[in-house]
Amino acid sequence: MNGNVLKPRKIQSHKGDYGKVLAVSGSVGMAGAAVMCGRAAIRSGAGLVRFAVPKELFNILQICVPEATCLERDFENVIDINDYEAIALGSGLGLEKSNIPILKKVLNDYKGTLVLDADGLNCVMKYSLYGNLKASQADIILTPHMGEAARLLEVESIDIKDREKAAREIQEAFGTTVVMKGANTLVLTENKIYVNDTGNPGMATGGSGDVLTGIIASLAAQGYSGYEAAKIGVYIHGLAGDICAEEIGQIGMTAMDIADRVPEAFRRLASNSNDGRDK
Repeated sequence: MNGNVLKPRKIQSHKGDYGKVLAVSGSVGMAGAAVMCGRAAIRSGAGLVRFAVPKELFNILQICVPEATCLERDFENVIDINDYEAIALGSGLGLEKSNIPILKKVLNDYKGTLVLDADGLNCVMKYSLYGNLKASQADIILTPHMGEAARLLEVESIDIKDREKAAREIQEAFGTTVVMKGANTLVLTENKIYVNDTGNPGMATGGSGDVLTGIIASLAAQGYSGYEAAKIGVYIHGLAGDICAEEIGQIGMTAMDIADRVPEAFRRLASNSNDGRDK
């Protein structure tokens, strides 16, 4: 990947120039997922990050991610979803029925870029919101791992050799950008596919996917297309993991370690010229 894919920052600029991310993430017992998603979004350059979370999580999030702000998860009276260039939905969300109106509201009314991850995907599947997903006017990025991809396609499992085929079937079924996570993560749109070359097995740790969601949402908020945000995001995510492996080794690497090395990954991208490949 060539470093010139990154948009230069203007000397005269302010936080509004770099987009707003709404992280619909976290639930009681899973606040950490929201922390990792939000921290990664900030580390990736978003001008403003807000959490839409249950009020009981405010103290945790405002201590762990002081740069972000918190709003009650009330989409009728508090939050105007179209005030945000990107929404990250799903990290630590949980599978409660109370999430159904949240998913429907975002899928039915949002017009920006939506990164649908983890429990966002799981809620779509559990509560059969496929019609809402297909009809959405948002620029949607789905980020399934192999197990989630199998459930989206309603098959028992997907063989690793069929990973690209499965990703293509998901893309065609829902008309979205698809990020098929795993070694050599795939990013697909209708007529493009990118195979990522960064990353290592140390990244197989809880919260790593939440970091990826935050990175992609942040890039989308800064004006990259869904495909470009996903493509750059998986590269940066893997590169941050490779930096961790260089510094502390693969064993014991945490998702927060990855998030904290995202700025260095962006710095290195500026001088990298040929990692990853488009097909």
